Amino acid sequence: MKFLLLSMGVALVCGFQLDYSRSQEDLSDEKEQKWLSGHWHLVELASSDTSLIEVEGPFRNFIQNITVENGNLNGLFLTRKNGRCIQLSLIALKTKEARHFKLNYHGTNDVYYESSKPNEYARIILYNHHNGKVNVVAILFGRTPNLSNEIKKKFEEDFLSRGYRKENILDVSELGISRRLLPVLAGS
Repeated sequence: MKFLLLSMGVALVCGFQLDYSRSQEDLSDEKEQKWLSGHWHLVELASSDTSLIEVEGPFRNFIQNITVENGNLNGLFLTRKNGRCIQLSLIALKTKEARHFKLNYHGTNDVYYESSKPNEYARIILYNHHNGKVNVVAILFGRTPNLSNEIKKKFEEDFLSRGYRKENILDVSELGISRRLLPVLAGS
């Protein structure tokens, strides 16, 4: 009986650990850089604190472009501040762990680049450390503004499996935001 309980405890602990090592997958790999770099669309956002992803929230940022340079992620975003749309450039620095980056924005962030499918979607999870609190922000990017319901459902199920509520998920593709207008708004 003790062995069974010990085995279950080890399985639970191992199941919650992130399995990333720099030797397995590295974003400095030319093939991965080639398909990750380029134009993306924000499709869904989720957060343990919805104020982070509401209108003018610090993580309600619309991606324009990602480039990978020296293993670091460089992102160009549009965001709203004081009713105006502005450009925001962020750099997430690589760490010794594969797919793990550090970002200084609205506090500090541990950024994990999760599973993706080349030329279709990318999932990113941030652990935001701000004012003594840690909040989770999950982001789904797509090469097109509208991803299949299957991909969105998988993203949502993954977020819910972490213990968060459906109300904390925002499907930006359903807001009817015209991606063609965002560059125009950035200049206003």
